[in-house]
Amino acid sequence: MGRNKRLAADLARAQKVGLDSSVLIYHLEGLAPYADLTETVFSLLAKGELAAVISTISITELLIKPFAASNETAIMACERFFQGLPHTSIIAPGSAIAREAARLRAHYGLRTPDALLLGTALVENAKAFLTNDADLKRVRKESIAIVILEDYL
Repeated sequence: MGRNKRLAADLARAQKVGLDSSVLIYHLEGLAPYADLTETVFSLLAKGELAAVISTISITELLIKPFAASNETAIMACERFFQGLPHTSIIAPGSAIAREAARLRAHYGLRTPDALLLGTALVENAKAFLTNDADLKRVRKESIAIVILEDYL
């Protein structure tokens, strides 16, 4: 089975996946070799074969570079991208997510942004979290699978 089909099958089993900011950056910037894999993810979303959860923290992370460059075109493209994502919930951290993030930081020593992103996915009942941060593999005994893009190359 090819790497894209393997990724598609693994994510389809989860039905709902949290997306790390890096996945969004790879996709928007077309960064090889990961953009080929992220295309599979966004194709599944477009077809309704997968649902996704994204934290508003990711919007912040994706807009930093365009704002730093004063690139209004890139800012608007980024905002259109988020507004047009099918089968995707964009969630702002509330008290339940903040609490979950604190628990994840305390138990696994995660950085606050990572804890907030993963906490969002957990609170929203995602069964997988797609990232390329192998450090997140240390998150165990949780009700979510950590799926690393690099593992599909």
